[in-house]
Amino acid sequence: MEYFIYACLVLFVIINVLAWKQSGGMVKIASFGKRTSKPENLSKFQKFLVLLKGVNLPCKPNEGDPLAHGMQYEKHHYQGSQGQLESWYIPRAGSSKVVLLFHGYVRNKATLLNEARIFHKLGYSCLMVDFPGSGDSKGSHTSIGYNESNDVLSSLNYAREVWPQKRQILFGFSMGAAAILRAAKLYHLEVDKIILESPFTTLVETVGARFKAMGIPPYPLAHLLVFWGSVRLGYNGFTFNPIKYAKDLKSPVLQMHGTLDRRVPLVRALELHQNIRVEKTFVEFEGCGHESLATKEPEKWRTTVDNFLSDAEQAPLRKVA
Repeated sequence: MEYFIYACLVLFVIINVLAWKQSGGMVKIASFGKRTSKPENLSKFQKFLVLLKGVNLPCKPNEGDPLAHGMQYEKHHYQGSQGQLESWYIPRAGSSKVVLLFHGYVRNKATLLNEARIFHKLGYSCLMVDFPGSGDSKGSHTSIGYNESNDVLSSLNYAREVWPQKRQILFGFSMGAAAILRAAKLYHLEVDKIILESPFTTLVETVGARFKAMGIPPYPLAHLLVFWGSVRLGYNGFTFNPIKYAKDLKSPVLQMHGTLDRRVPLVRALELHQNIRVEKTFVEFEGCGHESLATKEPEKWRTTVDNFLSDAEQAPLRKVA
């Protein structure tokens, strides 16, 4: 019996050490080293090494810019939650609308260039934002959307100050969508319209999905990782639930989701949609996973977005304190 208790204690310590290392890798922006590939692209041996050592996620530089897509742009800088944020502003002549684009986890604004190009062709100016620690923005860590919600607010207020006559539309992919949802909860955001693409429902579930992608049962590692990540970042990750924040949205919402999304199952995306209490539209993208839907199905994405935004005719709204 004594040996059994000792073995359990040793196992408990080992599991928590692994969770601590994993949490550090998932939230800290590494200063050097090779970037860990997506779980789906790892061999069994590579997955084993990642489980032991944790992921390595150095800042991913922006590859390409709006000029490569035929769009003139300006660089803008303003204060964010961890220092200076960089964004690209793509003006559209005669446009009275600006779309703010927020990228996914450990991505950057350049990964949304296809979306920006379509928005621009539809007649919208764009403000493409790098979250802290991503692309060309300052920062040492990611909170997977929790504190990034403050950067959504900072970007929105900046747009209202610099282009006061333009109406604002928010677009977010995955973590970017989750950050928009939390900002809506905290700051009662009132904008023209909101587009959510592949938002995750809870932090525990999105962490668990990464373990599933590695062929590892999510319990208890996902819960331990969220616990230790919360310790590192100073917030309770178990309360980070975008599915609940959806109830606080105040602007019309378009939600798009792939039917084969393994990170956020379609059924959970629909449950989030059910919580939205304002005018809403849900569009499924058949055969698409947790990926850029504009890249996979550009014509359907363009038509869906155009139909949703075509009646966005409200006046600019006030700055949120």
